Amino acid sequence: MFKNKVTINIENGIHTRVAAMVVQKSSEIKHRYNIELYIKKCPNSEPIAISMLALLSLKIGKGENIEIICNDDTSNGKEAVLELCNFITEKLGNRNSTMTNLDVILEENTIATEQIIENIPVGVIVIDTNSNITTINSYGLKIINKSSKEIIGKSITSVIPTCDLPSIFKNNKSRYGDIRYINDRMVIVNASPIISNNKVIGAIKIFQDISELVGIRELNEKLKSILETSHELICFVDENRRISYINPAYEEYFNVSNKNIVGKDLMEVSPNGFRMKAFNSKKKIENIVHQKNDVNLISTVQPIFIENSFKGVISISKPANEIKDLVKKLDNFQEELDYYKEELHRHTKLNSSFNNIIGSNSTLKECLIIADKASKSSSTVLIRGESGTGKELIANAIHNSSDREDKPFVRVNCAAIPENLLESELFGYEKGAFTGAVKSKPGKFSMAHGGSIFLDEIGDLSPSMQVKLLRVIQEKEFERIGGLKTRKVDVRIIAATNKNLEEMMKNGEFREDLYYRLNVISVYLPPLRHRKEDINLLLEHFMKKINIKLGKKISSVSPNILPYLQNYHWPGNIRELENVIERAINMCDGDVITPRDLPFYINNPPNENNTLVKIDDSEIKTMEEYEKEIITLAMKKYKSFNKAGKALGLTHRTISLKCKKYGINFYKY
Repeated sequence: MFKNKVTINIENGIHTRVAAMVVQKSSEIKHRYNIELYIKKCPNSEPIAISMLALLSLKIGKGENIEIICNDDTSNGKEAVLELCNFITEKLGNRNSTMTNLDVILEENTIATEQIIENIPVGVIVIDTNSNITTINSYGLKIINKSSKEIIGKSITSVIPTCDLPSIFKNNKSRYGDIRYINDRMVIVNASPIISNNKVIGAIKIFQDISELVGIRELNEKLKSILETSHELICFVDENRRISYINPAYEEYFNVSNKNIVGKDLMEVSPNGFRMKAFNSKKKIENIVHQKNDVNLISTVQPIFIENSFKGVISISKPANEIKDLVKKLDNFQEELDYYKEELHRHTKLNSSFNNIIGSNSTLKECLIIADKASKSSSTVLIRGESGTGKELIANAIHNSSDREDKPFVRVNCAAIPENLLESELFGYEKGAFTGAVKSKPGKFSMAHGGSIFLDEIGDLSPSMQVKLLRVIQEKEFERIGGLKTRKVDVRIIAATNKNLEEMMKNGEFREDLYYRLNVISVYLPPLRHRKEDINLLLEHFMKKINIKLGKKISSVSPNILPYLQNYHWPGNIRELENVIERAINMCDGDVITPRDLPFYINNPPNENNTLVKIDDSEIKTMEEYEKEIITLAMKKYKSFNKAGKALGLTHRTISLKCKKYGINFYKY
């Protein structure tokens, strides 16, 4: 390879005329020496074969350096390079006034062509006969997602592997409407050879992202649909002050025909209206209340500008009475919306099937079978059980397994709401019903319409509220506080209590008729002390749940922890168990929960003397005597070395040896 650097001293650099002369001289040298010459703009561009397109694409200015390169380092190659360099430095600097005028005309045409290519809304790529890219506009760079420095002078197939533009040199024919993929984008492509003096000097590719064409049509269709289905009264006035569009709502409300008004001068239709004022002032008029045809309207008129060019005005109006109705509806539903937002924020989605309720106890399974059957019915359900047994979980599962699952599930804790507020909470109130009732409020029964309402702690209802609830169950209707209108409601009632309703009926504290209305399907949840075989399953479930909640990684529990949990009475049931597990995970220093992580009242259960060791007459036995007694008790209870060892925190082999040592007969137990 041989190369030589040249500094361009030509006024205005290598412009169109100079480029033509360089190409002509290069062609002459090529035929004489049979050598291909290349040009490179210093310092960073790639060498490209000398052609008209290549030279103009490099935009070489006065004072810039170029290199003329030949891959042949023989004497012919050196002579060819030096001859072209001398031609550029010595011959091209001379010009006369005629040439100067010609250069100006050529340069103006070149600049105009470049600006046209740069600004048209399609991609343009030009290659020379060597398939090297000489020109690309901004649109094309955007599609390819590269800069011009990265691709000018490069082979087009190295930049766009899917491009077949070089194949156009084979038949010199244009192609139109080809679909191609460029950078994972589908484009429509036109390609043509560039011909000068019956000679192909390059090729041009013009392309556009198809999604833009489809998007425009789609956007127009969407805009048309929006305008035609809108309840607002919409009117467009063009820049010539003529009404160009009214939507169907405008036609219907003012009883006018599109044919009779579109195309008319606004001055003829409404010379003193707000549209005329906005048209003349070119300023927005917003939320003006006015009358038209004896109708109160709220209107906004907006001038339309596209690229700082005024294109007319658009007016959007709404009848005032519709606004008032809408505000009233919003007030009525705001409380309901706030309730659902609060519920969504407060709760994760509860289990939606009975299979997710943990436990293998036979009593629990029987309870779930009854609840599952209840979910297929619309009858009232009464869930019985102590506090913490999971009554709300069962109620939610009944709802989620019913045909009302996509409707609201509203929870009400009857014991948590003061008696004087419970009626308004359940049935709602009208505006002005009492001091402070500044707006109407829907009650929980209205919110639950079509779905289910869960009335927890139903045994805490006052006698007066029991009467009102009975009417809702029997008649499916109620009135809001301060209201005269009787409202029908379709609600499935699921009630729950931890009280003895039968005893309350005997004492006159609970109405018999309400009891029998509620107790159509009865579901009894057993306390945790009656299903201790489920403690291990619940323990695993709560560990996973609380680990996530606290960001902990407790992997397991010590084997000797289960006896403590199973021997405890659990007055708080499953809720208490969850709290105990959360406390243990917080207290645990390692990754295994041990008995010392449990609360004191669980890992140190009281006995008759409130001590683990009995001391008779203040005499203390030997350690071996205590050890023998403890192991004997463990073997009586667990009846195997393995289970006794786990309970005492020893290996089964240790227990076996101790039994042999103390003469504890395994088979006796």
